[in-house]
Order: sequence, then C-alpha cells, then structure tokens
Amino acid sequence: MSRGAENQLRPGEDITIAALRGPLAQNAALACPSGYCIADGAVPSPVFPIPVDRLANYWAAVIADEPRIVQVASDPSRHRSVLIQRSAVFRFPDVITVEFVALSSERSSVALYSRARYGRSDFGVNRKRVLRWLARLQELAGRAS
Repeated sequence: MSRGAENQLRPGEDITIAALRGPLAQNAALACPSGYCIADGAVPSPVFPIPVDRLANYWAAVIADEPRIVQVASDPSRHRSVLIQRSAVFRFPDVITVEFVALSSERSSVALYSRARYGRSDFGVNRKRVLRWLARLQELAGRAS
C-alpha cells in the first residue's frame, strides 16, 4: 500500500468520540471532559477558561511542533479534526481524533482519541501522546488565560 493511501482515513476510522462504547483496545488512549464520553478508561481532560474557538487555536500550536503528522479530516463547524502521526522508526500510522467541547461561552475542553492502526499493543505510545498533548495545551492556554 502506498504512503499516500496510508495518510487517508479508512472505513470505521472516522468516529465520533462521544459515541465510543465498550472497553478501549490496548493500542488506544482516550481523554474526555467529564460527562462527554461513555467508554471506560478515559483520562479526564482539563477545563479551560476560554471559548472553544480560542482553545482550537492553541491546539494548532500544540501540533505544529509535532513531527510526522498530517491532518486528514477537518470539520470546523463541529470543532473536530482527525490526524495521522507516524512512528519514528517504522512509520506505523496512529489515528488521532480531536473534538473541542464548548462547556459554556467562556469555558471549553478537548476530547482526544489516539489509536494505532496496526497491531494489538503500542507500548503505551498513544497514552503518552495524549498526556503530552494535554500538558502542552494546558501550558499554552494557561499562560494566555
């Protein structure tokens, strides 16, 4: 399969985070604001004292520094995007869905679902990514709020 085809969503990969059910796969990680996700095992996402559009702008800065990443889908009206990031050595693709959640006009959060496309285990890579990105988002948005 060509690298270009690997940078496209496959059937079943364009999911809605709030609709996830059941236990997560071993090669996946999920972060959600309280009450947003039904699936077990989600890391709590922080609440930011800023509007959802502003949070999305900070998010753009978070991923701008990330290597081997491409945006494969975007729906600004739903505050949602899907990314693919490749592993450093073997270039395996991980699919990351991002949904920005408006909690009020001046409060927002983010839901992240990161998963490996191949294999059963990812050695914790997706969980580390989710935690790192949440920490970086808190750092950027916290300085400006």
